[in-house]
Amino acid sequence: MTQPSFGLTAGVQEVAGLWKEFGVSFYDLHFGGKVDMLAEALETCVDLHLGYILNFEHAPLGWFPPESLKQDLRKRRGFMGFMLDEADHMQINAHWPVIDYYGYDDRHYLVETEGLDLYAARNAVFEALKQQNASCGLEGKPAAVEFLFPVMMHTAARAGLNVSPKILKETCGPVMLAAAMGAARQYGVDFWVDVDYWWHNEAIGHTAERFRSALLLAYWSGASNIYVEGGSRWANGHPLGKEIESAYRDFISGYVPSHPRPYTWRDFRPEIAIIRFDDTCFDIRQAYLGEFPGPLYGHIPARAENTEWLNIWSLLSHGFMRTDSASHQWEARRFNSRTLFAPLHNVAVYDHEVGYATLAGTRLIFLTGPFISTVCYEAVQRIVKEGAICVLPPRLAPPEMQAGCVDRVTRIEDGSGAWVLLPEFYHLHYECFFGGPLMPELREILLPLIGDGDHLVYNFGDWTARFRQAGGNYPRHEIMTCFVPVTQAGSDPDRLEVDIVPCSR
Repeated sequence: MTQPSFGLTAGVQEVAGLWKEFGVSFYDLHFGGKVDMLAEALETCVDLHLGYILNFEHAPLGWFPPESLKQDLRKRRGFMGFMLDEADHMQINAHWPVIDYYGYDDRHYLVETEGLDLYAARNAVFEALKQQNASCGLEGKPAAVEFLFPVMMHTAARAGLNVSPKILKETCGPVMLAAAMGAARQYGVDFWVDVDYWWHNEAIGHTAERFRSALLLAYWSGASNIYVEGGSRWANGHPLGKEIESAYRDFISGYVPSHPRPYTWRDFRPEIAIIRFDDTCFDIRQAYLGEFPGPLYGHIPARAENTEWLNIWSLLSHGFMRTDSASHQWEARRFNSRTLFAPLHNVAVYDHEVGYATLAGTRLIFLTGPFISTVCYEAVQRIVKEGAICVLPPRLAPPEMQAGCVDRVTRIEDGSGAWVLLPEFYHLHYECFFGGPLMPELREILLPLIGDGDHLVYNFGDWTARFRQAGGNYPRHEIMTCFVPVTQAGSDPDRLEVDIVPCSR
């Protein structure tokens, strides 16, 4: 089955009315761990043949579903799994005042990491997520985790939980998808998308056009379940909230039936891979022990090797993204770009333990972060011999390469492919005046591999999804080696158009 299910975030008192209004097939049902509030809502879902995800946001720390609830769910239709809401945010940013809203008093959501090093902290969070899944999993339905940032997804997926990235919101959507689909491919869990139209303190932080574009991105990403979360009901009937709700109804009832999806995310065949230890680093400010963004796993200050990967996104997005954050992009090169578009070409993010089967077919690999496993090294070496290019810092070079101290870009041929050693990653930027990477030695190597700079591209088996900015068909001329636009007036990086075309081989 290639078509997704569509859902809506709701409270237990809203079930019947919202279903009639939107025509969704499931709810992300918030109940705050208060089991006694669920009975009527679950009966309504069963009567209406609706699915439901049980989201226990606001529950006390350490809450697990009691056996009585699990027994009840075994007797009912429609249960899709439990949901840990923004677990990454509440673990990393426990000292941010907004978390006090939940009454957690600076305590970390999953596990305390104070006094641990990075590897011990990651393992502690992994074990906590495994425990969550063991306690919440039911009848072959694992729990799921919502993510506000493009990190911790691989740790959750390794623990067996489904991954549900938020797009729109404050995050860079294509980076969220690259991390989520990479984690799902690597660990064999399911991939969902939460289209969330909050934005910081704004109950409705996005236009209806941008919201509809986010639906396009979620739908054509191949996600199994797509659901909408937002602040319209807290906005006192604001006209924009009504527009967004109308856009969702129209998308489900009109666009989807007339544009059937011929694939799912499981058909995703990425060509570019970023491989890194899942250290929760998404912003250079995590180098400091402040409130927001919180340090790694909540307590470990980021180091240079943790923030290094942020520079890769500038190169792969042709300078579109910043080099200091993979999340908050509203100060990107395109001034009116909040979150939604970046011209990436078939990119996935994997963790340091990825193996050959997952990497097969990759053409360009970046190794980054503090550690790469032996299994991963062996897989990358095999992929390189088969023709891939691997870009890496000397500290991550396989020992037998004897890279030593490299002070310039160094290419080492290996079989049909090559290793490209860089003295450091902090010049790994795209330079528009040169039409490629800032370092001249990299241009000839990488330009054929990183896309055209105008499209966000995903390959799914026999199909390619090509997203572009609306109004982006502007005249161009050659300057130096770059085919640049005369003007970008009229282009809107968050109003997307998409073509689904047969995949070129």
